[in-house]
Amino acid sequence: MLSRRQLRIKVLQSLYAYIQSENDRMDQAERQLLQSIDRILDLSLHHISLVLEIVHFAEKRIEDGKTKYLPSPEDLNPNMRFVENPVVTFLKKNRAVNRGLDQLKISWHEHEDVIRKIFNQLRNSSFYQEYMNAKEVSFTEHRDVIRKLLNEIIHPMPVVQFLFEEKNIYWATDIQRETITITGSESFDNDELFRFVDKDVIGRMYRYVNDNKGNMEVTCEESAMFPENDYYMAIYMTEKFLRDITQLSDEFTQLPALLKTDDNNIDDDRDYVLRMFRKTLINRQQYLIEIAQRSDNWESERIALMDILILQMAICELTEIKTIPVKVTLNEYIELTKIFSSPSSKAFVNGLLNRLVNEMKVEGKIVKTGRGLLDE
Repeated sequence: MLSRRQLRIKVLQSLYAYIQSENDRMDQAERQLLQSIDRILDLSLHHISLVLEIVHFAEKRIEDGKTKYLPSPEDLNPNMRFVENPVVTFLKKNRAVNRGLDQLKISWHEHEDVIRKIFNQLRNSSFYQEYMNAKEVSFTEHRDVIRKLLNEIIHPMPVVQFLFEEKNIYWATDIQRETITITGSESFDNDELFRFVDKDVIGRMYRYVNDNKGNMEVTCEESAMFPENDYYMAIYMTEKFLRDITQLSDEFTQLPALLKTDDNNIDDDRDYVLRMFRKTLINRQQYLIEIAQRSDNWESERIALMDILILQMAICELTEIKTIPVKVTLNEYIELTKIFSSPSSKAFVNGLLNRLVNEMKVEGKIVKTGRGLLDE
């Protein structure tokens, strides 16, 4: 399940998009909010699909080795430990995984260079070599090599991040465009040059430039990557799914739920997300008055929209969500300013929220219920 911080981020992003679009269809915006959450599981399935594609690539290499004109003893008797990894076998047979992959129709055929690069990094990694050369391997070690493949090789790779970004229309990031001129004399080891595009692709451009004795201009895009965006939320879900796989897991094991459910709606994530979105929008003018009354020397028009939304969401959670402690709300929305606002916003939002809480408690506008919350 996603954490409440991750859900707050999704609500904040949806509020920002709704207000910027000047849309008047709240029901449509709510559906888009829930769809943006569902897309995180889709991205998680892309992670799993990529792992299976790496295994398929390894299997193909083994088969190609056997058909060589002069195969080596290693070609004829390959180490099958990785391709027969029981966690991989579970992923291949699991019905929920296969149903999700079939619905998404994921294909990596156009990215063979990326698959080869990932596999070569895996094969050269110390954890893979130790795994393949060990005399005996436990189920946990089988599982850990797949987790390390994801966490240490696949996830940090910029070209993979960009591929995944293309697959997610709900990814809210700032895009930076830059035109790069490639010449045959430039250093191929210039890391700045390759932050946009995989080196294999740039290598082909270099060869083209050298062959034609000219220059090439390439317009690239770079999106801000931060640990709380959809890509990393999907990593969180994939890691949880892999971590929970045991020797007893079978084809009927379900994918992890994104939202926690509660029949009484006291701790129901879907209810929380929709209530936060609706109430913040419905009461945003009243919340703006509350903010303006306490922001000394600051006119509300001068406060950044993102800071306004963070403050409005905080007020909504303080007054509408009775089961979340005040301290938790304060801490969480201060953290959101670190992600989405300017460096000076943290102190401003922190001071304003503390003043809001103190005065709204006295006015009886903040009432918490539940064990340990009656005196909040």
